[in-house]
Amino acid sequence: MKKQILFLILLAPNLLFSQNNSYSTPEITPNTQAEINMEEGINKLLQKSIRLNKEKKGIEGFSVKIYTGTSREIAQKTKYKFMKKFPKITTVSYERVNPNWVVKVGKFRTKLEAQKLQNTISSVYPNTFIINVTVRTGEFN
Repeated sequence: MKKQILFLILLAPNLLFSQNNSYSTPEITPNTQAEINMEEGINKLLQKSIRLNKEKKGIEGFSVKIYTGTSREIAQKTKYKFMKKFPKITTVSYERVNPNWVVKVGKFRTKLEAQKLQNTISSVYPNTFIINVTVRTGEFN
């Protein structure tokens, strides 16, 4: 009796097949094209949004301001020091906002992405804050 039970236990797993062999030839699926069905109101809103973004020449986004002051030289030095310390962040700019000079880093779609950058650089630049900017399409980080 013990031999029969042992034989059944050893043989049973070989008889059970629950999955297909992953090494078999893959099934060929025909090329299909997705069709998007939207209500007319949604399509109108989408077109309006595209038109407004073209008029503004960009999309609302966020940057992190790391310097505000009256000295152009300090703004330039701040920009170059930042570029050396954080070479992965490629979008660094300084501009004149009367009567001050402002150094902004990053161009992000969401405030959460800008917050992550702010947390990363807060040890070196403690007086930073997030600002709203208009970013041209394709220039996001």
